[in-house]
Amino acid sequence: MSHFVALNPHQHKNLKVLPDKVAQTGRNSHTVSVVLSEFTDLIVQYPIVFTKDADSGQFVCSALLGFEKGENLFWQNDRWEGLYIPAQVQRRPFYIGQQENEDGENHLVCIDTESDAVSEDSGEPLFDENGQPTPLMTDKQELLALLLEGKQHTKAFIKALVELELLTPISLDISFIDGSSKKVEGIYTIDEDRLAGLYGETVGILHERGFLAPAYTMLASHAHIYSLIERKNSRLSARK
Repeated sequence: MSHFVALNPHQHKNLKVLPDKVAQTGRNSHTVSVVLSEFTDLIVQYPIVFTKDADSGQFVCSALLGFEKGENLFWQNDRWEGLYIPAQVQRRPFYIGQQENEDGENHLVCIDTESDAVSEDSGEPLFDENGQPTPLMTDKQELLALLLEGKQHTKAFIKALVELELLTPISLDISFIDGSSKKVEGIYTIDEDRLAGLYGETVGILHERGFLAPAYTMLASHAHIYSLIERKNSRLSARK
């Protein structure tokens, strides 16, 4: 069970993070939410799609890691086998919390003290003897800032695509090497024909807002669905 608390250099001066355990927190996720600023890293290996948030029903950008719940095909041999680990996984066990005050909303760095990646006995410390953030903590803070800033930009990207009626569902019917098959639903992409049919001011606005390039990056990333199938087939072959 998770337990989130606001990070305090005095209260948590003895806390440490086990880097090898961080990636494990995503080992049972078949999708992970991503932001636009990650697309150039994700395009190397991951299919990027839209999924719907289970609570709000709103569209989110996601990296596809597997074809069914609990399946992360990048988690192999007790490690994440990928050139890039999505920021939502890298930033763990840290989260952004919110606190209301007289000046409005204040963002806090929180930590999941029940995470397997947190320890008081071993690992890399969060703070030095003067209570200052260590390089590890600084890296985590930068990841959280990237996600916080990227969240708004990504929301605006999705809003623009929805308003232009550019989102369309994907239905994948996949046959695997062992003779089994899987119908994957609940994922969406950009209607490439409708996107190509945009012209004039609309295209200019998408470009100015930095939305055109990631739209085409997302479409290009779908070629990695085939490599994801190969990962699945390799896993199935290894079970024989």
